[in-house]
Amino acid sequence: MSKSIKLVTGGCGFIGSNLVKFLCDHGHDVVIIDDLSSGRSFIDPRAKFIKGSIGDRRLLDVAIKGGDVVFHLAATGIIKISLEKPVEYFDNNVMNGIAILEAMRRHGINKIVYSSSSGAYGEPKRIPIREHDPKEPINPYGAAKLAFEHVLSAYYHSFGINSASFRYFNVYGPGDEQYPVTRAVPSWIKAALKNEQLNLYWGGKQKKDFVFVEDVVRANYMAALKCKGLHVYNVGGDTGGIWMKDLAKKIEKIFGHKLKIKTMGARAGDPTYLIGDVSKIKKEMNWKPKFNLEEGLKRTIDYYARRIKK
Repeated sequence: MSKSIKLVTGGCGFIGSNLVKFLCDHGHDVVIIDDLSSGRSFIDPRAKFIKGSIGDRRLLDVAIKGGDVVFHLAATGIIKISLEKPVEYFDNNVMNGIAILEAMRRHGINKIVYSSSSGAYGEPKRIPIREHDPKEPINPYGAAKLAFEHVLSAYYHSFGINSASFRYFNVYGPGDEQYPVTRAVPSWIKAALKNEQLNLYWGGKQKKDFVFVEDVVRANYMAALKCKGLHVYNVGGDTGGIWMKDLAKKIEKIFGHKLKIKTMGARAGDPTYLIGDVSKIKKEMNWKPKFNLEEGLKRTIDYYARRIKK
């Protein structure tokens, strides 16, 4: 990949900040645009940071000028809030995405790597889920993510903008500072470190796939290098998933002592099973996860332990 400017929307968030670090480490000039609405993990001082909304045409034109690829990670991404504010979620996750595509057209940029979501599938008809399986989102967040994939299809066929969309399956790892904290891994680890209660929804009888953030970053980079055309890929841990009650036990084992686990009921908008088949990305991009779940959890625990000590 050439060393020209890479625009990372949402580059101060969890995945975005890890991606920015990777790009800067590899000698790329990076521009971040982020409104910091979901908290921030880290602003890499090597990158140019622009605070603002991706819906702001003026800021987008400044941010995107001279670039050759856009990594689009900016999103409002909390399922519970999407149920409360669906219009806001469609505005942010679809209409603001279109604003980026229009800026790309104005500046002659024809490649975008998009962070979609496994939430596009809803309750799966079979496990593991393949990219061509039925997609019936069960919350506005998943629906908005899927809707923008269709927008990307239209812009590829109409305007020649190449894209790779990644449907992530429960990304975890260092740098997840989203507020409010809703994802299982960071919320459980933080609770364990503070000797607080871990809430186990659905009685732990959900089975999910987890993928470490560094593997996700590598997939983004490889897509920017290799992808031409219109592509959609599942990005998961390639392990067959884990029951949430067993994930809690695994975290407990790493800590080496009993944790305060409270069994809770169902949580609205949550699918029961969410496990991805990653054979397509393995075949077409030669990508596969490098980190197993235990190694990833240990790295994540170390990160939060250091944060809490500060």
